[in-house]
Amino acid sequence: MRATISIAVLVCGVLLSAGLNRGSSDLPEPLLDVSPLASASFSITSARGELTIRGTTVSAAHELALQQLAVDLLGEHELQTDFLPGIVPGPGWEATSNRLLYVVATMDSAEAVMNTESVAIRGVTADATTFAARIEFLRERLPQQVELVSDVVYIRSRSSFEALCRRAFSEIVFGSVSFTESSAEIRQASLVTLDRITDYAHDCQNATIAITGHTDSTGNEAWNQQLSLARAQAVADHIAANGIDSARLVVGGLGSSIPVADNSTVQGRELNRRIEFELR
Repeated sequence: MRATISIAVLVCGVLLSAGLNRGSSDLPEPLLDVSPLASASFSITSARGELTIRGTTVSAAHELALQQLAVDLLGEHELQTDFLPGIVPGPGWEATSNRLLYVVATMDSAEAVMNTESVAIRGVTADATTFAARIEFLRERLPQQVELVSDVVYIRSRSSFEALCRRAFSEIVFGSVSFTESSAEIRQASLVTLDRITDYAHDCQNATIAITGHTDSTGNEAWNQQLSLARAQAVADHIAANGIDSARLVVGGLGSSIPVADNSTVQGRELNRRIEFELR
């Protein structure tokens, strides 16, 4: 028996894409004074309790300053760094990278990328006031020719962020999940869907995920009940193995008791063999 699931979802929430004007500065040191050996680049990513800083740095002192600033601003995050010394941009590079970290620290999740032509920031923040102030703080340091672009979701509060998570989860289309015939072994092709669900669980850290297995009406109902529960548990085990606390996963199996299609047809039985997810 092969089981498949599909969940429909449409990302909701207000996405505020703000293309900010180019910054200006009277500072003499440009960001564009780069060694001809390579182009300078710098990025900061903050998500799921992890902070990653990588790219061009000016000196060992610059690297230490970034690490200390990361601890001061986001000490609860696990810090990873991948610095590339030896390519020396103008002195403005160090100050701008530090200010970029200040911006990221105001966001629930963020990806910020800087090069000698532009600074791009995207992510989610519940602190629009502080974010706006620090964006302005960053812009003051940028040379006129460097473009500053922001693509950010603004949320009113942590509770509204959780509501946004639940609404998005309930409406996005994930791929199908399938199992080998008459077993709880997840097919390799289904792991992409489970990884996407795991990503949502990481982002919506206060939510519980209900995982419920269903079968078609073929065979003994006691076996169907057992199989539906075993398949739901296999899915939960995979999600837990990827960093989600198993206490947040509620597993159930309903056998063939709640069909969504006609069990007298091949297509109907295929639809009834499914696993449903709900973010609570």
